[in-house]
Order: sequence, then structure tokens, then C-alpha cells
Amino acid sequence: MILLRLVAVELRKSIDTRSARWLLAVIVLLAAGCSTVASTSDPTLTEFVGSALIPLPALLPVVAVLAATTDWSQRASLTTFALTPRRTIVLAARAVAAVLLVFATSGAIIVMTSITFALIHPGQFSETDWQAFGTSLWSVTALALAAALSGVALGYLLLNTPLAIAVTILVPVSYEILAAAKFPVVGKWVSSLAFSQWLAQPQWHWLAPNETSIGLGPALCSLALWTVAPMAAGFARQLRKEVK
Repeated sequence: MILLRLVAVELRKSIDTRSARWLLAVIVLLAAGCSTVASTSDPTLTEFVGSALIPLPALLPVVAVLAATTDWSQRASLTTFALTPRRTIVLAARAVAAVLLVFATSGAIIVMTSITFALIHPGQFSETDWQAFGTSLWSVTALALAAALSGVALGYLLLNTPLAIAVTILVPVSYEILAAAKFPVVGKWVSSLAFSQWLAQPQWHWLAPNETSIGLGPALCSLALWTVAPMAAGFARQLRKEVK
């Protein structure tokens, strides 16, 4: 019960700051803009809703970073850990809240854009390939989820909002380019995107049968390198960090 209560508290705190609210508003506006652009070319429901989800992988990690670092950047950690001395359960609840926020934001955008599409294109809505629709949306949501988990992990590790946002956005992109160019053989094993690609299209072979998919081995290596390791280090740092 205490974990559920703390998850609810952390979820409320993650959207209770002005920066988080502005960021969520920007996500909604960008989603509306992308879907509006898509509607000019007579799209299917999959294309219409999928275009609205394009901003999520880039911006939701920033929301996750804010949720992970706000207590320390705003000096609210003293109050948080005074009310709940067990830091481990607080940090776990914060990570769960970030995941729930990803799904809640994605779900809200999917519902709103689907209703809008049904009102604008009722004929095409009834002809939707629902299996392709679900697969496409899960691919984008999986990318956003993996990016948000990395954002939480780096936020826990760095405990500095501007630095964590910069690292979360810039390092994976520049690292992907460098790894692909300099280390093509091990590129997939150390890729920051391997886990999200696997999550979108799971392959249960240790190595993928083709070049366009990701096997379980590279996915687990990516998860360990970009999420588990920094999150574990961040947990250890916050459990020992002096609260001021």
C-alpha cells in the first residue's frame, strides 16, 4: 500500500511543476501540429495517430529527468526523506511514476487523435487495420518508454536537471553516430537504441536473424549499459547522499 501511495504522490509531483506542465503542453501542441500536417495527405488512422506520437520519444525523457531530479534541484529532498525515511521505496516509486506518465501521455494522445480522426474521416476509420495500428503505436510508445527509463536513470545518477537533460538528449544521438562509424561490429551491442528497437519488435533469438532487427543479446546489453547501470549507480548515490 505504501508503494502505491508513493507512486501516486510522485506522479502528482512529476506534473506539479511549471516546467513539467509547459513541457506537457508543448507535447500536446506538437502532437496536434504533426497530426494536422498528416491530415493534409488523406492518411489512415495509423498514420494520423502515429504522426501525433512522433514528439514523445524526444520530449518524454525530459519529463522523466524532471521527475527524477526535481527534489534535489529544488531542495525538497529534505522534506521527502523526512516524511518517508526509506529512500529505496521512494526512488522505486519515482521510477514507476515516470513509466506510468509515459503510458498516460501516450494513451491520452492516442485517444484524442483517434476520436478526432473518427470525426473527420468516419469512412476510413471503419476500414482500419487494427493489428497494424496496434503494432505501429506500440513501436513509438516502446521507444518513448525506453528513452524515459534512460532519462530517469541519468537523472538519478547526475542529480542536476540541466546536465541530465543535455546528456539524455545529446549523448545517445552523438554516441550512435560514433559507434556506427567507428565500431560497426559491436555497434548493436553498445547501442543506446537497441533495447527500444527490441521492445518494439521482440526477437527471442540471442542474435537477430537479419540486419533490420535486434536480438535478445544486444537488447539486454543495451538495457544494462544505458538504464540498469546508471540507475543502480544513481540509487547508490542517493542512498548515501547527505540531505540538505
